[in-house]
Amino acid sequence: MATTSNLSSIIRFYADKQNSPFIEFKAFCAYIKKYAEHHIEEQGELVKYLGDPAATVLAELQGLTEKKIAILTSINNKRFIISISYFAAIYSQLFKKMLAEPSIPYPTTQDVPKNFPLTILDKIHVRDYIPSIAAEHNPKSTQLFVIEFSKELPGMILPACVPLNVIMETAQQKIRKILSGEEFRDYYLKKLRSTNPSKELAIQSFFQNYIIQPEHNFKDVTDGDEYYLWAQLCYYIKQDFDKIQDKTADDIKILHAIEISEVYNSYLKQKFQDSHKRDEALRQLELELAKAPYFFSMNQILKFQDNAGHLLYGQFSQEDLQEFIRKMTTEGNANELPPLVIFKTDTTKYFIYKQKVLPLTIRLCNEAHDSIEQSLIKKWYAVLLDFKKLPEMTESAAFERTLETIVQEKSPVLWGLLTANFMTLLPYEKEVDPESTDFHIFNNGKLIPLSDLLMVSNTQILSKAKSRLPVMYSIPILSWIMSLIHANKKNKAATEKTKIVTNTLEDSILNDTELPSSSTSSSGKHKSKTAALSNKAKDIAKEIIPEGSTLDRELNYLEKEWNMMLTKENKENLTEDVNSLIRDYTRKVIRTLSANSFTKDRIENLAVTLARTPSMQKIKNQEALTEYIQLYMLRLVTNFDK
Repeated sequence: MATTSNLSSIIRFYADKQNSPFIEFKAFCAYIKKYAEHHIEEQGELVKYLGDPAATVLAELQGLTEKKIAILTSINNKRFIISISYFAAIYSQLFKKMLAEPSIPYPTTQDVPKNFPLTILDKIHVRDYIPSIAAEHNPKSTQLFVIEFSKELPGMILPACVPLNVIMETAQQKIRKILSGEEFRDYYLKKLRSTNPSKELAIQSFFQNYIIQPEHNFKDVTDGDEYYLWAQLCYYIKQDFDKIQDKTADDIKILHAIEISEVYNSYLKQKFQDSHKRDEALRQLELELAKAPYFFSMNQILKFQDNAGHLLYGQFSQEDLQEFIRKMTTEGNANELPPLVIFKTDTTKYFIYKQKVLPLTIRLCNEAHDSIEQSLIKKWYAVLLDFKKLPEMTESAAFERTLETIVQEKSPVLWGLLTANFMTLLPYEKEVDPESTDFHIFNNGKLIPLSDLLMVSNTQILSKAKSRLPVMYSIPILSWIMSLIHANKKNKAATEKTKIVTNTLEDSILNDTELPSSSTSSSGKHKSKTAALSNKAKDIAKEIIPEGSTLDRELNYLEKEWNMMLTKENKENLTEDVNSLIRDYTRKVIRTLSANSFTKDRIENLAVTLARTPSMQKIKNQEALTEYIQLYMLRLVTNFDK
């Protein structure tokens, strides 16, 4: 042994030297003192064992006892150190010997020396130990286990360093050993044939390939027929040996081997089922990523559900998800983008299939068109009303910069897509055809200007803003005189006009509910109810609306999905009719709802009920209409506290 100051190594060396795990404490203290004196120059840490080492050894033995490496015990009024690692080495060699001699029984708790304290060993049932060692194995461990079995079988002493394949091979060898006898082989062969008359060839092949073959050949029985026949064979053998009243060591070793094999069979079955379930969940994850709204944050991915409403996350592990994301975002054909690409907003990272980037970009541009155009018209109208002008009204470059600022604020997802590093590579992708849509966002491999993407023009917006001005603004001389008057009134405080917005839905509820005007407490209760409903609606909206989107944006998108009228006037009339029906319906049902009963499921049921009415059935896209009804009802209820 190389010079060391490690007490566990010295104990093991001393046990090997005297060929016994039982070490007399005083003799060991004398030995370690001499050992320290002899090797002090090589290992300075051995100085702690000079003088009287008993106290130091006792202190260190407490730590070794906790680690199940060695223990101090009393035998015939003498103190002994028991080297558990020595026992582990002995039993480890015994398992290796079993591979060559299957007739050797497994070591049990009945075989250990009577002075060995079994209480120090961890006990674990074989059905728990097999999966644990399959998941993680430490070949250098010196720990010993007592493996427990059913049917009052004695526990088996098993070193943690023995690998699973050795455990399984010894079990299979012991079973093969009894089946090698012609009497046993014919008996169990007949049993299998009688219960499986249609599987004569499979049984013959199973016995030929598995039972009648060279030893030292552990076989993982995973094939369908072989797995079934092997499990059935183990059951028959166990059934017969369980009936034996006075079991010998040979009978016990067979029952040990059978139970080990059965547990391993169950482990393989569960592993296969878990693997199949994980693969199905990952396939479902791929399908969910291809669904609208096409872009998803990690929080949204973790909330994906299967067709039965169960979370996908949990059916696969975090490591599985990380590996899936890694493959999908890094692996692909040469000189091509991976299938899944990533873009970011200021606060969130999103994943999207590269085939969905163009459709999503066009959709977001369409959704942003109206809101951005109206926002600019209002702003420019106020500026023109004040006899001022902005650079973006006439300069294209300034207008593009203004649009960039607005898009970053109002549509961060669209801005994240447009500025993503993969966007400039999309025109060259084989799987992504920029010409596949009617609206082209690339020109010579580059993105077209933002104004073209949003289909807004500064000249059109300026014209619309001017059309809202009073008539006198269009008469040059009057406009000039008014601008002079306005300039002379710079020091005069501007009067702010406040427009009071009345929530018609809440008013209708208040009017329909007969409340005495003098009843302050009843009014307060009603206000608290509407506030609670409003807060609940906001929570439900956060759950339904995808990250990076807004309630108005989703309503605008869904309206375009179900409202297929051709002319602008007909579109507006149909939308107003549908909105009116939703308002009337909400006014009726809201009186019967409380904050506790106002749930996501209740909103969905109410939306489905309204969508199925005769007047709503005329609209073809029922799915989009139902989602629109849900969100419009939520918007109505969220406005209660305004």
